[in-house]
Amino acid sequence: MKSCVLAALFLAAALAAGAVPAGVAYTEGQASVRLKSGTVRDAAIGDILNTGDGVRTGADGFVELEQRGVTLRIDPGTVFTLMEKEQKGRTTGVLSLVLGSVKFRYDKLTGQEPLIQTASCIAGVRGTELTVYAGVDGSALIVVEKGAVEVEAEGATVALAPEEAVEVRPGQPPGAKFRPPRERIDYRSWNDEKLRALMADPAAAMQDVLDQLEFHIAKTNEAWSLYQEYSARLKQEREIQQEMINAKRIEDAQAFERDVVHAITVQTSNLVLNYRYYAVAALSLRRFVGGRMYLLQKAGQIRESADSSFVSFLAKYEQMLSAFEEHIIPRLLEVDI
Repeated sequence: MKSCVLAALFLAAALAAGAVPAGVAYTEGQASVRLKSGTVRDAAIGDILNTGDGVRTGADGFVELEQRGVTLRIDPGTVFTLMEKEQKGRTTGVLSLVLGSVKFRYDKLTGQEPLIQTASCIAGVRGTELTVYAGVDGSALIVVEKGAVEVEAEGATVALAPEEAVEVRPGQPPGAKFRPPRERIDYRSWNDEKLRALMADPAAAMQDVLDQLEFHIAKTNEAWSLYQEYSARLKQEREIQQEMINAKRIEDAQAFERDVVHAITVQTSNLVLNYRYYAVAALSLRRFVGGRMYLLQKAGQIRESADSSFVSFLAKYEQMLSAFEEHIIPRLLEVDI
């Protein structure tokens, strides 16, 4: 419990340092915001969202967010969250799309644009207009209208130019680039294709999700292990600094804070940010992709007797639940769940 409290304090410090808020500029239909405190309320124009806050739209819902240099059009049936992670020594914003579709329009590029995350890939933005689709099976489709975007998954990267697109399945590298139709892709039709494929081979679809979950688990465990090391080291250095203060060596204590303690504090905060980032991403994968798959399969079995494909699917689903319970649940906060 003590380490969880310490982690929460470091997290608060890290988020305060790098958070970039987003404002609700327009909303219609069924749309809600979920604050990082766990509070859920109807979305309203003027709402300010910070790291850890999210938006969820219903079948007729629509929300437009504005965040320093970028406008986000959140379409119906979408689950979206503002996140952050440490990357190359600095805090980087992450716009997380779990399900649905979002159009991103950048007014100008600063070189510090947030990453865009789905259940299956990360996109680095170097363009001004793109649309990202996230399917019921965890797949993603990235379509670039203007500028350039780099899409990374499973250690492979694809660079997209204007009027290019790529599809990524969970647990797999990006597919081949292609030229999308000039008219905007209909999310419902694209997602229905994913649903049909999922129902045709549910065990394979769940294996893809399990592979992606294992990636998040590995990253979570890596950051957590390093956090524990840095946290213990920070405690030791703080004790040394306190001894200086007790001995009235105030200038030495101040110099020690500047030269030693501060750097370790920042790195410890970054590690909290990262293990939380991957743990929350795993939670979204389990809740909105894996959990939805289970409900769809279960509904199908009510109408007919369980077949071998469902039995295979269920075995992989239970494997996913077991891995999630063992590795991810201990890294989450109560408000996450």
